[in-house]
Amino acid sequence: MALSSNKDRGVKSAGPLQTFLVEDNKHIYKGALVVANNAGYAEPATNASGKVPLGVAHEECDNTKVGHTQGGKSVRVIRGGTFPFTTADLVQSDVGLKCYVEDDDTVNDAGTATQGIVAGIVTEVVSATEVLVDITLGLVQGALSAAVNDDT
Repeated sequence: MALSSNKDRGVKSAGPLQTFLVEDNKHIYKGALVVANNAGYAEPATNASGKVPLGVAHEECDNTKVGHTQGGKSVRVIRGGTFPFTTADLVQSDVGLKCYVEDDDTVNDAGTATQGIVAGIVTEVVSATEVLVDITLGLVQGALSAAVNDDT
């Protein structure tokens, strides 16, 4: 289920911070999985086509308040590392395999995340509803997918 408040992820390892401009009328919570949309602006991750993973929000950014504009606010995003995420269907046999974006708090296997936006690699199954994910592969594959799409 998508985030409705900030979430401290208890990161196992983290990459560098990078700042991205935020899409108009979007609210990104701290701890959210963040993607770039087709226009190149950051927004909370969803299982929708054309999204490119950026990382995990280091802070909250609310670009829905009076006077909001596309790119009018920015958010700092952690660009790599291992983070816990919610899941509905990943199990021990998925360790070492790719998982996919469902929403800004949830990752699943390819059967439920139909757009195939790679979130990263499952590194540990913590429980039936939580997995640790190394998001680095998602960042690399997202960038590669975007580059291939631009060339076609």
